[in-house]
Amino acid sequence: MSIESAFNFTNRHHKREEPRVRLHERRAEKRVAFNQKMDAIANPATAKVAITMSQERRAVLVPLWVLVGATLLGASLDDKLAEGHAPDTSPLLAARAQSLVSLTKRRALAEYWLALLVEAREPVKFLNPSVPLVRGRIIAAQAQIEALAEALRAPMPTSRGVAMARSLLSDGSGPIFNSACSVDLASTLREIIAHLDPVTA
Repeated sequence: MSIESAFNFTNRHHKREEPRVRLHERRAEKRVAFNQKMDAIANPATAKVAITMSQERRAVLVPLWVLVGATLLGASLDDKLAEGHAPDTSPLLAARAQSLVSLTKRRALAEYWLALLVEAREPVKFLNPSVPLVRGRIIAAQAQIEALAEALRAPMPTSRGVAMARSLLSDGSGPIFNSACSVDLASTLREIIAHLDPVTA
């Protein structure tokens, strides 16, 4: 018998010997997920969806309308979180905060900031519909931008810090896009980095 055949035989035997309790648990989880989907289709206004709260490491049922509202009102909720509003003051803020600190979104946000550095060094494109960057200011803050990207990838950042990073990146009147803005970009980035750290926030 070849090594591969022996492995496949052993693997099949192991699957047959899987404890029945674990098998029932997996089937129950599938039934719960299926029932949640059916409830959401039948009654989207009151449907609830299970999400994992990263801080407590447990599943929590959240009304579907809260998740949808947190997505649709994302920009305004980000501004409130960036201003220091506590996530637990409303279901929408809580859902938005939880979404912001997800690793996938934080990694994407870090990449956006790093891409900003690359774009700032590229030749100016005429007839470009996008809002022009204050290139010199961005390049001068390279060290702070790189530090911000690293802080965004760190474990367990605060939702306020992530919201501040997102809001600054989309603020058309801020130091990134408005040359007349008197806000110092490097100092602002250092402030955001401090707010990202739950120890110094």
